[in-house]
Amino acid sequence: MGWIKGEGEIEASYKISKIAAHVPDLVVYSTLTNDIPYAENFHGVLLFADVSGFTNLTEKFCLSCKKGYGADELTRTLNSYIGEIVSHILDNGGDILNYAGDAILALWTVERVQLSEVISLVVKCSLNIQDQCGVRETGVGCQLKVKIGISAGKLSKVIVGDEISQYFVVIGRAVDEVRLAEGLAVASTIILSPNAWELCERDNIAIDPIENERAVKVRYIKREPSFSVEKYQDSIGTSVEHEKVTRDCVRKASRLMPNAQLEKTLRKYVMKTVLQKIDDDQPLEYLSEMRPATIVFVNMQFKGGESDQDQCMTIHHAAIGIGQQIVKHHGRVNKVFMFDKGCTFLCLFGLPGDKREDESAHALQAAYGVHDLCQKEIRSLKTVSVGVTTGPVFCGVVGHPVRHEYTVIGRKVNLAARLMMHYPGVVSCDSETCYYSKLPAFYFNELPKKAMKGVKNPGVLYQFMANKHQMYDHLM
Repeated sequence: MGWIKGEGEIEASYKISKIAAHVPDLVVYSTLTNDIPYAENFHGVLLFADVSGFTNLTEKFCLSCKKGYGADELTRTLNSYIGEIVSHILDNGGDILNYAGDAILALWTVERVQLSEVISLVVKCSLNIQDQCGVRETGVGCQLKVKIGISAGKLSKVIVGDEISQYFVVIGRAVDEVRLAEGLAVASTIILSPNAWELCERDNIAIDPIENERAVKVRYIKREPSFSVEKYQDSIGTSVEHEKVTRDCVRKASRLMPNAQLEKTLRKYVMKTVLQKIDDDQPLEYLSEMRPATIVFVNMQFKGGESDQDQCMTIHHAAIGIGQQIVKHHGRVNKVFMFDKGCTFLCLFGLPGDKREDESAHALQAAYGVHDLCQKEIRSLKTVSVGVTTGPVFCGVVGHPVRHEYTVIGRKVNLAARLMMHYPGVVSCDSETCYYSKLPAFYFNELPKKAMKGVKNPGVLYQFMANKHQMYDHLM
């Protein structure tokens, strides 16, 4: 799949390690006995790497390559680039929390007193990423570039879900800050959030101030970080049995020994689409393809002032309700993450094994059901917004051999995310979703045009306003 392998790296020898490759250490080494939902506080440093050029690359392969060939080449190109970035993070002890399409969120979980040293380590890691991966030319004339935000401070791990599907979310001010820092970055730059700048070894990091901002731009680091990555990695996962872990093992969780209870828990965090391939012992490359799909982004904005425990309970109730609505309509919840002071669910319709002729109609029905449920039953929310789009996207397993995820990339994914943020409080969709749903025109109301970053000519956009009972009658 074009992944970058470490010297002497061996493929995971047990099924549990193949499943763990889809889940961060934060979950792999969680306490299995805690009742769900729960929130757990810790301190950490976050690195958010956002890659530009993926969407253009996806479109180029989609348009210019023969059927069946484009996805393979695209997968190799993506994983060669992302794998190299992730290798730097793993080599420095980082834990990959999420692959959010064309972005990577990584975490170093440490004691409060270690934050300043670890910020230096993460800055050095980021400088190496920019030095070696900052700008990458591709074979189809698209440039890949990366920009990086770094934050640090107190965080909370939230585990939610039911007996079938579980999800993790990391919440806290540092999560908001890392995204704001990345938002201030341009290609090939690194931004330290205000809190990271407050906590870091200031005499060791050369910076440029940013006008009217408390965040700063990193120039260079003066001396090597003193934090011992080897000792840090040795301290991780000591309560779980591993195969012999050598120094060339880039991720300890890739050496997990069989453990029925742990495997059963980890399976709950992985989409059924992926588990089927792992259970059938099939290469994950078989999941990588350009295919038509319907994308649903759900964003919940909190009123503000909630405790971590309150947010935990809200996300838990939402995850169960959203999961039930999506699965009932033959869709899948792909991932959950915090974004713009809210919680976002990415849901997919039309994946392998779930393809239906009426998937756009089912996606709209699910979106309407989710919006209705969140508005009526979750009182701590300020707004619930849903964006729905339909069209060709890249679906596949993206990342590094020992830490990867199933994700979707493409213009339609970007558009669904933009709709969710630019049309708050409603279920919005593109004209393709409206057309392919074959639903009566009176279910849709044309929305006013808005300028949306990174989106050119989105076409006519609609608010979906179906009467629930009419929808059920139509789709039965």
